[in-house]
Amino acid sequence: MRIYADTSFLVGYAVWNDTNAQAATAFYEAKQDETWWWSPWHRVEVFNSIRQLTRLRQAKRALLVEEAKRVIRNLEEDVRCRYFEHIEADWRDVLRTSHEISLANAFVRECPATDLLHVAYAIEVGTDLFVTFDASQYELAVREGLNAVVPKLS
Repeated sequence: MRIYADTSFLVGYAVWNDTNAQAATAFYEAKQDETWWWSPWHRVEVFNSIRQLTRLRQAKRALLVEEAKRVIRNLEEDVRCRYFEHIEADWRDVLRTSHEISLANAFVRECPATDLLHVAYAIEVGTDLFVTFDASQYELAVREGLNAVVPKLS
């Protein structure tokens, strides 16, 4: 099974004090023998999201700069060790698909560009399972024909 996880899942997996950390870790561990994909888009959005956690005022979720750097290094190591497999899609196709998804959805439901890119990327690489904690992105993925899941703690 080829799994595409979005930023909400990957931040939950990587950041120990994230709201979704327990559910993300349990889900990953249950499916660790599957192929988890990592894209150039993940590198940009996931790492940026982790860096942005250093700016939070909520002490419970905030990270210190050194903590954020360590989390990013750990994720980079996971990619190097192939816990996450690097996958490339043709960006022209991803952007075209993003545009088509927007045309079909953006007038009637929440549809941020970042969600469009994740769903389109997952479609273009032929993912078997799309994993997210984002309810609107889950809905978008399902509407676009992806097998999607929002992990829950058992």
